[in-house]
Amino acid sequence: MNLHIVPDNTFINRFYANLIEAGVASNNRFVVRTNGSTLKSIKHDFSFAKPYTRKFDDLVGDTAQYDGVFIHQFSPLLYKWVATHAFKQLDWMVWGADLYNLPFVRAELYAPLTQRYYVGRNTSIHHWLYLAKVWLLHARYRRQAYSRVNHVLTWMKSEFDFACAQLDALQASQRFFFYENDLPYHALDQMAKSGSNAATGRPLYIVGNSATPELNHLDAIDWMEENGVEADLVVPLSYGDTRYAQFLMKQKPAYRHGTIRFLTEYMSFDAYLNLLASADGLIMNNVRPQGYGNILMMMYLGKQVFLNARNLSVPELNDAGLIWEPLQHMVEKNERPWPNNRERVLNLLSHEKLIETYQSLFG
Repeated sequence: MNLHIVPDNTFINRFYANLIEAGVASNNRFVVRTNGSTLKSIKHDFSFAKPYTRKFDDLVGDTAQYDGVFIHQFSPLLYKWVATHAFKQLDWMVWGADLYNLPFVRAELYAPLTQRYYVGRNTSIHHWLYLAKVWLLHARYRRQAYSRVNHVLTWMKSEFDFACAQLDALQASQRFFFYENDLPYHALDQMAKSGSNAATGRPLYIVGNSATPELNHLDAIDWMEENGVEADLVVPLSYGDTRYAQFLMKQKPAYRHGTIRFLTEYMSFDAYLNLLASADGLIMNNVRPQGYGNILMMMYLGKQVFLNARNLSVPELNDAGLIWEPLQHMVEKNERPWPNNRERVLNLLSHEKLIETYQSLFG
């Protein structure tokens, strides 16, 4: 029997559905770590409690009894819990923020304008209180906690290498693993692949996938402005950091070569897929790996994908043969068709490969 310690997040719904399809769900228990009185995002009848409470301890039981304990999103608030429990096997599913945004990790995630106008001026009191809580209650357990991790579960070796380089107490090995979107990649075949903004003759680009400053929206749009890149831009801001979303809309980046539309209203998954299918390309100006559901869906659909050349996952994309371009290549008036990444995406992260992986890891 395996135990999964998970946050109250929609990703867990698809993960559990895939465990069911793989025929291994009965071998896996779930305990949701949350401070809430109800589950908001998880649609299954999972047990839940606040960590470090008697209820949480009772739900988990003896951690050493499980064949494997899997932590989805290894928050620093779990350092003490991990360090004070015994495990036969402890695995960490990386979510991104639990690695790249750790306060002691040294990585330049922000481009100059984002750093200057947002990050340097907009640290909330909530963030400072969180850091104080980590420092006072959990920091002393950090090295011991990471030393107990047996495997880091990620599909990116570059991400695993980054974790090992930044976390000197981590002595784990990598296991291939990935979460799946609500729609498997092969299910995108039925979607229209046409793009182009016929009304203006300019390409339609989606900039980023959420309201997170790591996407460096200001710097991407400023670069396009300075280099005369003509396009109509759609900026999804319906989830993420609401303070950052408000900042972007108030800032109103100057862009004279097309239009900018901020999407702040919730979109259903089907509506969002239609937006992706109707666009000509995706611009992701992040340095840390982020938004790969969007990136790979756009690649699968044969859309243009422009990335920050400093993105830490670039070696992984290149090893998989996935075609992308640096943001700076947008100035090149190249009429050649964009290479189709469909088969490359399937070779890397197909639904069939996912089911096989889940049977191996969680069976």
